[in-house]
Amino acid sequence: MEEIDYHSIGKIHPLALANSANQRDINRIPIRIKIATGTYILQRIEAAYNQNNVDPTCKLCDQAEESLSHFLLCCRALDQFRTPILKNIIRKCSELPALQHSNIQLDILQLIINPFHYACSAESENDISYRIEPLCRQLIYKLHNKRYEILSKMDLISSRRKMNFKVS
Repeated sequence: MEEIDYHSIGKIHPLALANSANQRDINRIPIRIKIATGTYILQRIEAAYNQNNVDPTCKLCDQAEESLSHFLLCCRALDQFRTPILKNIIRKCSELPALQHSNIQLDILQLIINPFHYACSAESENDISYRIEPLCRQLIYKLHNKRYEILSKMDLISSRRKMNFKVS
Protein backbone atom coordinates (compact mmCIF):
# COMPACT_ATOMS: atom_id res chain seq x y z
CA MET A 1 0.00 0.00 0.00
CA GLU A 2 1.44 3.36 -1.00
CA GLU A 3 1.63 6.17 1.52
CA ILE A 4 -0.23 9.37 0.63
CA ASP A 5 1.57 12.52 1.73
CA TYR A 6 -0.61 15.59 2.25
CA HIS A 7 2.03 17.49 4.18
CA SER A 8 4.56 18.25 1.44
CA ILE A 9 5.47 21.84 0.76
CA GLY A 10 3.58 23.07 -2.28
CA LYS A 11 0.98 20.29 -2.17
CA ILE A 12 -2.58 21.45 -1.55
CA HIS A 13 -4.64 19.23 0.71
CA PRO A 14 -7.62 17.83 -1.21
CA LEU A 15 -10.04 19.42 1.30
CA ALA A 16 -9.07 22.80 -0.13
CA LEU A 17 -9.70 21.80 -3.73
CA ALA A 18 -12.90 21.95 -5.73
CA ASN A 19 -13.64 19.12 -8.15
CA SER A 20 -15.42 21.51 -10.46
CA ALA A 21 -15.53 25.16 -11.44
CA ASN A 22 -18.99 25.34 -9.85
CA GLN A 23 -19.10 28.54 -7.77
CA ARG A 24 -21.36 26.87 -5.19
CA ASP A 25 -18.70 24.23 -4.49
CA ILE A 26 -15.96 26.85 -4.34
CA ASN A 27 -17.96 28.96 -1.85
CA ARG A 28 -18.16 25.96 0.49
CA ILE A 29 -14.37 25.60 0.83
CA PRO A 30 -13.71 28.26 3.54
CA ILE A 31 -16.28 26.79 5.94
CA ARG A 32 -14.92 23.32 5.16
CA ILE A 33 -11.38 24.42 6.00
CA LYS A 34 -12.47 26.09 9.25
CA ILE A 35 -14.11 22.85 10.38
CA ALA A 36 -11.05 20.78 9.43
CA THR A 37 -8.60 23.13 11.15
CA GLY A 38 -10.68 23.65 14.29
CA THR A 39 -11.12 27.38 13.72
CA TYR A 40 -14.89 27.30 13.22
CA ILE A 41 -16.38 29.36 16.07
CA LEU A 42 -18.82 27.42 18.23
CA GLN A 43 -20.14 28.32 21.69
CA ARG A 44 -17.59 26.06 23.38
CA ILE A 45 -14.69 27.73 21.57
CA GLU A 46 -16.09 31.21 22.15
CA ALA A 47 -16.44 30.44 25.86
CA ALA A 48 -12.84 29.26 26.06
CA TYR A 49 -11.38 32.36 24.38
CA ASN A 50 -13.75 35.12 25.46
CA GLN A 51 -12.93 37.19 28.53
CA ASN A 52 -16.63 37.66 29.15
CA ASN A 53 -18.65 34.86 30.68
CA VAL A 54 -19.96 32.98 27.62
CA ASP A 55 -22.12 29.90 28.12
CA PRO A 56 -20.76 26.97 26.04
CA THR A 57 -24.24 25.42 25.78
CA CYS A 58 -25.63 25.10 22.26
CA LYS A 59 -28.01 27.99 21.61
CA LEU A 60 -29.95 25.96 19.05
CA CYS A 61 -31.05 23.03 21.20
CA ASP A 62 -29.98 24.07 24.70
CA GLN A 63 -29.17 20.39 25.39
CA ALA A 64 -25.37 20.13 25.50
CA GLU A 65 -22.09 21.93 25.12
CA GLU A 66 -21.72 23.08 21.52
CA SER A 67 -18.64 21.16 20.42
CA LEU A 68 -17.74 20.16 16.90
CA SER A 69 -19.18 16.67 17.40
CA HIS A 70 -22.39 18.13 18.84
CA PHE A 71 -22.75 20.54 15.93
CA LEU A 72 -22.01 17.97 13.21
CA LEU A 73 -23.72 14.90 14.69
CA CYS A 74 -25.99 15.53 17.67
CA CYS A 75 -27.75 18.90 17.73
CA ARG A 76 -31.47 18.15 17.58
CA ALA A 77 -32.26 21.49 15.96
CA LEU A 78 -30.23 20.43 12.91
CA ASP A 79 -31.39 16.79 12.67
CA GLN A 80 -33.76 17.27 9.76
CA PHE A 81 -30.99 18.85 7.67
CA ARG A 82 -28.27 16.42 8.76
CA THR A 83 -29.99 13.05 8.50
CA PRO A 84 -30.59 12.73 4.72
CA ILE A 85 -27.07 13.82 3.80
CA LEU A 86 -25.47 11.70 6.53
CA LYS A 87 -27.37 8.61 5.32
CA ASN A 88 -26.11 9.32 1.81
CA ILE A 89 -22.51 9.65 3.06
CA ILE A 90 -22.74 6.31 4.88
CA ARG A 91 -24.29 4.63 1.84
CA LYS A 92 -21.56 5.98 -0.44
CA CYS A 93 -18.87 4.80 1.99
CA SER A 94 -20.30 1.30 1.94
CA GLU A 95 -19.97 1.32 -1.88
CA LEU A 96 -16.26 2.23 -1.91
CA PRO A 97 -14.08 -0.82 -2.64
CA ALA A 98 -11.20 0.47 -0.50
CA LEU A 99 -13.47 0.75 2.55
CA GLN A 100 -15.41 -2.45 1.84
CA HIS A 101 -12.38 -4.73 1.83
CA SER A 102 -10.49 -3.26 4.75
CA ASN A 103 -10.76 -3.76 8.46
CA ILE A 104 -10.98 -0.02 9.02
CA GLN A 105 -13.41 1.06 11.73
CA LEU A 106 -14.95 4.29 10.44
CA ASP A 107 -15.26 7.18 12.84
CA ILE A 108 -18.15 9.18 11.40
CA LEU A 109 -16.91 12.46 12.90
CA GLN A 110 -13.43 11.91 11.42
CA LEU A 111 -15.06 10.95 8.12
CA ILE A 112 -17.03 14.21 7.96
CA ILE A 113 -14.11 16.39 9.07
CA ASN A 114 -11.52 14.75 6.81
CA PRO A 115 -12.57 11.76 4.71
CA PHE A 116 -9.09 11.65 3.17
CA HIS A 117 -7.89 10.21 6.47
CA TYR A 118 -9.24 6.91 5.10
CA ALA A 119 -7.52 7.13 1.71
CA CYS A 120 -5.00 4.32 1.41
CA SER A 121 -4.13 4.73 -2.27
CA ALA A 122 -4.40 7.21 -5.11
CA GLU A 123 -7.45 5.29 -6.33
CA SER A 124 -9.22 5.49 -2.96
CA GLU A 125 -8.28 9.19 -2.70
CA ASN A 126 -9.91 9.75 -6.08
CA ASP A 127 -13.04 7.84 -5.00
CA ILE A 128 -13.26 9.87 -1.80
CA SER A 129 -12.62 13.09 -3.68
CA TYR A 130 -15.53 12.54 -6.07
CA ARG A 131 -17.99 10.49 -4.00
CA ILE A 132 -17.57 11.33 -0.31
CA GLU A 133 -15.96 14.77 0.02
CA PRO A 134 -18.69 16.64 -1.93
CA LEU A 135 -21.30 15.18 0.43
CA CYS A 136 -19.25 16.03 3.52
CA ARG A 137 -18.76 19.55 2.20
CA GLN A 138 -22.49 19.83 1.48
CA LEU A 139 -23.36 18.60 4.97
CA ILE A 140 -21.02 21.04 6.70
CA TYR A 141 -22.17 23.98 4.59
CA LYS A 142 -25.86 23.18 5.07
CA LEU A 143 -25.45 22.82 8.85
CA HIS A 144 -23.45 26.07 8.92
CA ASN A 145 -26.15 27.95 6.99
CA LYS A 146 -29.00 26.56 9.07
CA ARG A 147 -27.14 27.30 12.30
CA TYR A 148 -26.61 30.92 11.33
CA GLU A 149 -30.15 31.25 10.01
CA ILE A 150 -31.57 30.04 13.34
CA LEU A 151 -29.15 32.15 15.40
CA SER A 152 -30.00 35.24 13.34
CA LYS A 153 -33.71 34.71 13.95
CA MET A 154 -33.05 34.24 17.66
CA ASP A 155 -30.98 37.45 17.78
CA LEU A 156 -33.70 39.35 15.93
CA ILE A 157 -36.36 38.15 18.37
CA SER A 158 -34.11 39.00 21.30
CA SER A 159 -33.41 42.52 20.02
CA ARG A 160 -37.13 43.13 19.40
CA ARG A 161 -37.90 42.07 22.95
CA LYS A 162 -35.27 44.46 24.26
CA MET A 163 -36.72 47.30 22.16
CA ASN A 164 -40.25 46.56 23.36
CA PHE A 165 -39.05 46.43 26.93
CA LYS A 166 -37.35 49.84 26.61
CA VAL A 167 -40.44 51.42 25.00
CA SER A 168 -42.88 50.17 27.64
